[in-house]
Amino acid sequence: MERTQKTQEVAELKQAFSKATTAVVVEFKGLTVEKDTAFRKSVRDGKGQYRVSKNTLLRLAVKETAFESLGNAFKGASAVATTNEDVIALAKALNAFLKDNPAAKFKAGVMDGKQISMSDIAQLADLPSREVLIAKLLFLMQYPVSGLAIVLEGIRKQKAGE
Repeated sequence: MERTQKTQEVAELKQAFSKATTAVVVEFKGLTVEKDTAFRKSVRDGKGQYRVSKNTLLRLAVKETAFESLGNAFKGASAVATTNEDVIALAKALNAFLKDNPAAKFKAGVMDGKQISMSDIAQLADLPSREVLIAKLLFLMQYPVSGLAIVLEGIRKQKAGE
């Protein structure tokens, strides 16, 4: 890899880290290409990014970002999954990937500037998706209004019957 390519790669990585709210470092040693490609697709489906790059370039890219603490995790075969939208989708994809592929390992993660562990990822993965949570919230907001409408309709029918 030439110096200009390395500089361009660091710039692209830095841009990805500057947009992201969450980043997770995974060791992918011992995986087949098919499994890695399937994980990459599931991360992309959740509106995230998955990158494999040289550890030195990754360390340079996280400097002076919210993900600087990940610098120590870039040893061995490292890949980074980032997202700036749906953290739960990334957590679900990562959790499923790590369960199905014991050769892959969680190294480190940062969400909103704070270190997260694999247990945090598992808890996030157990949450319903963003769409389901919004639907539940809307139902709970609508329920008191519909209950009031039913009561008022019952009062109207009662007075009309008298």
